[in-house]
Amino acid sequence: MQGKIIPALLSLCFLFSNSLSAQEDLLPANDTLFVVNSITLNGNKRTKEKIIYREIPFHVGDTIAGNNLAHIIERTQFNVFNTLLFTIVTVDTLINGNKVDVTINMQERWYIWPVPFVQIAERNFNAWWQNKDFSRLDYGIMTTHYNFRGRKEKLIGLIRLGFNTQFRLTYEIPYINKKQTLGLSFTSGYSQHKEIWYAAEENKQLFYKDTKQHVRQEIDGGAGLLYRHGLYFRHRLDVMYYHANVQDTLVKLNPDYFAGHGNKTQYLTAAYTFEYDFRDVKIYPLKGQYAEVVLTKYGLGILNNEKTDMLTAELSFKKFWELGKNFYFASGLKAKISNRSFQPYYIQRGLGYMEDFVRSYEYYVIDGRHYAYFKSELKFAIIPTKFWNIKFIKKGKFNPLPYALYVKGLFDGGYVYADQYKENNPLTNSWLYGGGIGLDFVTYYDRVFRFEYSINKLGKHGLYIHFIAPI
Repeated sequence: MQGKIIPALLSLCFLFSNSLSAQEDLLPANDTLFVVNSITLNGNKRTKEKIIYREIPFHVGDTIAGNNLAHIIERTQFNVFNTLLFTIVTVDTLINGNKVDVTINMQERWYIWPVPFVQIAERNFNAWWQNKDFSRLDYGIMTTHYNFRGRKEKLIGLIRLGFNTQFRLTYEIPYINKKQTLGLSFTSGYSQHKEIWYAAEENKQLFYKDTKQHVRQEIDGGAGLLYRHGLYFRHRLDVMYYHANVQDTLVKLNPDYFAGHGNKTQYLTAAYTFEYDFRDVKIYPLKGQYAEVVLTKYGLGILNNEKTDMLTAELSFKKFWELGKNFYFASGLKAKISNRSFQPYYIQRGLGYMEDFVRSYEYYVIDGRHYAYFKSELKFAIIPTKFWNIKFIKKGKFNPLPYALYVKGLFDGGYVYADQYKENNPLTNSWLYGGGIGLDFVTYYDRVFRFEYSINKLGKHGLYIHFIAPI
């Protein structure tokens, strides 16, 4: 069955791509037709013009139906803003007869961020807040250039010290050809950990810690090939190498940590990602839809002693509705299936990791082979997006300050199937659901602050804090 599902998902993403590409066409309707006479760009002091033109769904000389003009102009504004290169984007039109002149005004972001940081060494803020263990803190500096050479290239260097040690360098080139369809990415990293989780009991992580030496060491590196079809479709192929070793004590605690292969593992992975993104604003969408398919093969059978053999397929879909009168509704669905080979605890993941969780279960991990969950919320904009001109700051990259505030009700549900790692973990193979209320505050430079009070089926309730969009 699984052998048929994964090829079907792969075929689906290409069919999906072709069927939706019509949304990118500027098809004339039975209305006044306007010819694009000119396109003018203002404010892109560093960003190359070709990067911006790549996001515009029309060219000089194209014909646009009058009843479609407003939609096309709005879409242009969203597309340029979603490059994440600008804090503010506006699009003006000047109509003269049947000709239209388009002007795109932009305020560029601050692109270079040498940011010192202090972070918690936990899977999320709420898990750390339970114990408030200040010894579990990392510190260091991460330098990111979001617009290297003005070509939307991303260059990231990370130095992490403290509870964990990590060094990483990543370089992503979105376009390497004239048509701006092909890109490349490279990454390499090294990390050491003094404490790691090795199993779960009562759906809570069990940790092993050694204050004198590191418990786990990891090295990884790889490259990716990116292909962008049209404006809203992306394909990506990544090949990565991983090597990890742990203390013998940890293997004794969980012999399945590396699937019974001792205290070392190395393997290659190949991952294919298809993405369709037609949201209005990526960082906090209110309208549009998003779909993603990810196929990952762990272990390619190329390296000596490469004993890892695991195949996963992930499918996610998100939809956002503007209901009118400042009301919005959003829902998202994600599912993951895996083949039936034995899964090392080191790489298996169920719910409770990163952003894959059912809200109100932030304190739990539910390990398993397959999972599915949905998220939904109805929200009201107490303060729709506004701009505050700060008098004592010069207008530019940090002024004016955009902000918005939403109040919402939420309801999530999910299920994790486990045939491994299920003993003493009652939330596996069981329906999960929870709901509550919340406040979302959105401001510039992709900052989202969420405060959610929710209750789950166990009757456990609490206030949870998150820092990215909920769906």
